[in-house]
Amino acid sequence: MMVSAFGTAFVALALIGCAGDNSSSPGTGVLTTEPAAAPDSDHGGCLAGDEFGLSDETPEPECLGETLSQVERSETAPPPLRMVFEHPEFDCLNVMFDMFVDVFGVYVVGTSGVPDAHLLHTANVLAQYLDNDEDGVPDDSDVLGVLTDHNFVVPVWMESDRDSFRDGARGTPCEDDVSMAASMYYGQDQWALGGLQAAGSWDTNLEEVWHVVSVGWYETYPEFFGDEPESRLSKAMDTARGGHFEHIPDSYPEGSWYAYDDDTCDYRCQIHEYFYWLLMANIGALDPSISDKCDDSRHEWHVCSKSELEQVDELAYALLNHYDFSLPTRIPTGTYLPLD
Repeated sequence: MMVSAFGTAFVALALIGCAGDNSSSPGTGVLTTEPAAAPDSDHGGCLAGDEFGLSDETPEPECLGETLSQVERSETAPPPLRMVFEHPEFDCLNVMFDMFVDVFGVYVVGTSGVPDAHLLHTANVLAQYLDNDEDGVPDDSDVLGVLTDHNFVVPVWMESDRDSFRDGARGTPCEDDVSMAASMYYGQDQWALGGLQAAGSWDTNLEEVWHVVSVGWYETYPEFFGDEPESRLSKAMDTARGGHFEHIPDSYPEGSWYAYDDDTCDYRCQIHEYFYWLLMANIGALDPSISDKCDDSRHEWHVCSKSELEQVDELAYALLNHYDFSLPTRIPTGTYLPLD
């Protein structure tokens, strides 16, 4: 199911109707191997970060005056990622957004109040999901093709920006021809700048960006990953929930290990959330040694590692690991560095 940037998309964007805990989730470059210079003043001031210029620390007052021109900022991005300052096809996006990072043809778009480091981190996470082995080539061109064919964008903005965009999208190509499946909200969501281990906190990008990428998996491999009943993914979910529930039950059966309880989340949405949890366990993002996420989410999901997934959810484990799919196997850190 494709979601336009207007109408149903905004049910999606308010936690995408199924985007989970989006609160506190040949393209373009976003990360340099040298310390990043101070961002443009429209993007939140410079950050005294790590070797990649990424940090969640408060900007030092004396550095707020240092800025980069648009040309200088775009030149800090090595291939295959590219930073641009307007969308090449949809002028209606240029009204709201003033920063665009082209990730293999899928655009991460940011509003003026979003710091460059946060926008670029989101773009790097997207790049690492699409090219998880970081060889400079998307791992599954068909999955990527779904996203580019339907003009998916990943907004990084604030809720007020979302509401303004919806109002301004009426009667423009953004209403029907631009697709969104999830967004990141600056000031609300969590960014683990530098990666989970470096930041010591959760990264909502791992969820929200995956909710975008997974659309390509649903459409490309409907028998296996389709977000409708009878796919192998949905059958595994029914087993994990202890039965087939079109709507959220009053309580889940004893022994179930997936118990999402948001009443606004329909069956398809439940599949989206389940796929996210499966991937996080399979790539090790829920390992208690690097994140408290699994422990904090035990009311919903408590399978914290790939080995536990193999023991507890045999159907899902086989689906992710016993076929020749190029699913991500490494945790995105927001530092995409493709091999030459």
